[in-house]
Amino acid sequence: MLELTGLAGGYGQAAVVRPTDLTVRAGEITALIGRNGAGKTTLLRTVFGLADRHGGTVTLDGRALSPGRPELLARAGATLMPEDRGVFPALTVAENLRLARRRDTVPAVDPHTVFPLLTDRAGQQAGTLSGGQKQQLGIARAMLAGRTLIAVDELTQGLQPSVVADVLEALGTIAAAGTAVLLVDQHAGALLDHSRHVVVMEAGRVVLDAPNGPGLRDRLDDLLAVR
Repeated sequence: MLELTGLAGGYGQAAVVRPTDLTVRAGEITALIGRNGAGKTTLLRTVFGLADRHGGTVTLDGRALSPGRPELLARAGATLMPEDRGVFPALTVAENLRLARRRDTVPAVDPHTVFPLLTDRAGQQAGTLSGGQKQQLGIARAMLAGRTLIAVDELTQGLQPSVVADVLEALGTIAAAGTAVLLVDQHAGALLDHSRHVVVMEAGRVVLDAPNGPGLRDRLDDLLAVR
């Protein structure tokens, strides 16, 4: 379980994320939604030590993690697929996957069964893949590396709806096996069909934190309406 208490962050003196409380529970998918610029990416980067933590705590499986130490989360089995996908362009698809695979973990879903390109293009350099193909490789790497927590920024970016559905089904299986899954996107869309909990950010603050259920879509439509 990932627990954020009063977490605030940004870049240098620029505050982007205001003090935020958030819990991502093991065994379920949490959707973090918000318009572009709402602070979603900076929140993830602050959690993973890639942006400056201005205050608050990050706790993973009961262990408080020091700011600016992304390796601590990696050692604890947490992984982030960033907005730029985080693949190594000079390495092949197979080499990217080999680097991501944890020796102590066998994921509940083999990403090769979700993404045929991992087999078809195993020897191709990742930098020559299309944007959507890099997205698939990045998600596959996260599936292999995340034992306790998988966080994916802009999940649907560059993916066809049919692929999104396959990814969400696979991540649902992984979550059910005991991993906490945090999915970030600008659009609620298909995420609502697979998420147990929904969080909405606006202007660096959480404006909704609720279990998924009847009536939630109407509330989201209002919160995410273009103003």
